[in-house]
Amino acid sequence: MTVPKLSRLSAHLEELQCHFTWELERDRELLFSFRDHLKDLVQDENNPWRGHIYNLLGFLQTRLGCLDEALSCFSSASEALRGPELLVNYSDLAWLHHERGEHDQSQEYLQRVEELSIEYPTERDQLLPEVYAENAWTKMEFCRNNGLAARLFQKALEEVEEEERVEWCSAHVLASFYAQNKNSNFLEQLRHASERDPENLLLRAEYLELCARTDQEVGPEVEALAVKVLQRPDRMHRHMKPLLQLYRRAVSVQAAVDLATKALDKRPDSRFLKACLAMCYTWRIHQRAAVSQELIKSTVALLCDVISLYPESCFKMKIDLANVYAQSNHSLTDAKLLYSELLRRDLEPTSKQILYNSYAKFQHFEMNDSYMSTLYHMRAAEIPVKSYCRSNSIEALQKIKARRLCDPGLRAQSLNNKQQ
Repeated sequence: MTVPKLSRLSAHLEELQCHFTWELERDRELLFSFRDHLKDLVQDENNPWRGHIYNLLGFLQTRLGCLDEALSCFSSASEALRGPELLVNYSDLAWLHHERGEHDQSQEYLQRVEELSIEYPTERDQLLPEVYAENAWTKMEFCRNNGLAARLFQKALEEVEEEERVEWCSAHVLASFYAQNKNSNFLEQLRHASERDPENLLLRAEYLELCARTDQEVGPEVEALAVKVLQRPDRMHRHMKPLLQLYRRAVSVQAAVDLATKALDKRPDSRFLKACLAMCYTWRIHQRAAVSQELIKSTVALLCDVISLYPESCFKMKIDLANVYAQSNHSLTDAKLLYSELLRRDLEPTSKQILYNSYAKFQHFEMNDSYMSTLYHMRAAEIPVKSYCRSNSIEALQKIKARRLCDPGLRAQSLNNKQQ
């Protein structure tokens, strides 16, 4: 292809609405983590967002340099999507072939995009509702930009009958709910949306959790929801984690452990359900109640197994493992060694912030080293990435400052540490 033609092709690609133009660049650690999450999620053939999952998975594979795997994912999306839903998919494929140096194939997909645009016309400066919806879903799931997702879902719903797109309505309610920090004023909206979309167990779980927060008795309903999930092992990857989080808050951590164990018994080959059980075990260990060394040993073994199943996205699991080691009577040295290994890694800012925040707590609670704890809270806070970890470290530093102002002994200790 000549240079002028290649230049025109590139310009045309930049005008497309798809994952390659939606500003989805993220840290490599997050790309691996979300890729593996989507691989687990896409196994549910009844998921109404399955085509969108394949599209996003294809994009993530391109950014990780796995272009053949990306092509396979985009091809699976083409099979799952229909009609105007294919516009984003064909646009993604045009980009993929361009990045593979296959410019003729890229041009072919641009032609398909043009044909679809003619078949499904829109008003000037407007997009197809299917494009708004996929962009909204991506912003909600991958970017966690729930405010923008809610606005995009609203634009999509303005162009269709709500009864035709129940999954869009449900996602719009959830995005709005999350954008407002799970405000209790959404109780009736969640109830209505859940009744309209009874197969969406995430909606039901969020509704029941909000009921529990307002001191309503939800135990029997939560247990009935668990029975429903366990009856459909094929859908567990979509529903299990929010259900376990609901159990943790509305029933008990031990009940969540029992539920995760039952789920894994039904699908013992599922790495995702193993990870869910490991998550519940760590909740149990970090409760204030006494924990047996046997439970700690079982948790260590399970976490090591899960880490081996997620070799490229196990960063947070290794932090969990270090913190579990720290609770053992014999493994504090292992915790220090694992943290030392993680601290030596060349991490991107978001991952550094998570690690520094966790290591600061480790130094405070397990090593009783207030100086090192303060130092790593400062390092976490200095990284200009807005996150829970940064806010948590800033809050910890404010408390440390307040204590030092009230206690001359702490001020003197701080000065001695600085001089050393």
